[in-house]
Amino acid sequence: MSSLPLPPPPTPPGIEVPNAGSNIAAAAFTTWAIAVVFVALRLYTRLRIVRVVGPADYCIVFSLIFAAGLAGSLLKETQYGMGKHIGDINVPAEFPIMLEAWWFSLLCYTLSLALSKTSICLLYLTIFTLEWARRACYVLLSIIIISNLWATASVLTYTVPLQSTWDITVPASYTTSQEVWWAITGFAIGTDLLIFLLPIPIVLPLKLPRRQKAVVVGIFAIGFFICFVSLARLVILVQEKGAPDPDFTWNGTSLTYWTILEINTPIVVACIMTLKPLVSKFFPGLLEARRSEVAGESEASSGPPLTIGSKPSRNPLVVREGEEWMEIPDPDGRDVEAGQGEKGVGGGREVVG
Repeated sequence: MSSLPLPPPPTPPGIEVPNAGSNIAAAAFTTWAIAVVFVALRLYTRLRIVRVVGPADYCIVFSLIFAAGLAGSLLKETQYGMGKHIGDINVPAEFPIMLEAWWFSLLCYTLSLALSKTSICLLYLTIFTLEWARRACYVLLSIIIISNLWATASVLTYTVPLQSTWDITVPASYTTSQEVWWAITGFAIGTDLLIFLLPIPIVLPLKLPRRQKAVVVGIFAIGFFICFVSLARLVILVQEKGAPDPDFTWNGTSLTYWTILEINTPIVVACIMTLKPLVSKFFPGLLEARRSEVAGESEASSGPPLTIGSKPSRNPLVVREGEEWMEIPDPDGRDVEAGQGEKGVGGGREVVG
């Protein structure tokens, strides 16, 4: 029977103690600051240009707040041992505080990710006009809400009583099983993939200006990068669970970096999806179609290019305030203008910009 590997000894006196804590804190607050910039741009767009604020915007703001909670929790962890070798930590004094901060980071991680996914789905519902797409989006949104309520409940009952999570002197009468956490992780990765796969059948047939199409492709590329991050994090989790690491406070830093990316990148993507009116207002030349594009379309047909559902009522090559990157006309042949409250399939939907 093989014995578990021993933890590394303390760093000898006179040698600087290795510490990745500053790198973890820098990564957490740098990526969160980038997310803050994009949320601010989104709110400016929604409040000052489109003048419509909806549930998707509220969700992304709260997601950003919980992402800040994650960054603060990671900072607390690094102050009490995370990023150091286990032999360099005063385990009796520092370990309980670090574990308590870890639990709070897990809660913030779960809530932030749930709200950013919910925000993207709510945004889809303001764009999609095809009935099958809206039904699929409602199903996906329901799965996200139910699975994340389950995940949040599991975090809140990580152990019973909860104090036993970080205080070894308090016996636990219940501990959430590893099977539950693997199932929650599977739902998280599955919903990541579905969120960015769902619009593809709608977007591919659209005839968009090259620059606008490049932006749409870029958004989905970042979206699938999020899926890659989730999978990379899963691989690290599997490796850690398969072979318990006695020096996890040092070796677990790579998992922390992936977690930071997984939380803040969806916030940025959700905001980029709403920024076309902002770009149109301040950098109109970036989205204007070249004359050769317009001429080519005119020669190919007597009217504007066909898009999903029916013939559009205006030229989609013209950039106007209040349009999405993905311009999708409703099945009755009307393009839905943002902020005008025009009804499409399902009636009376708010249309964002």
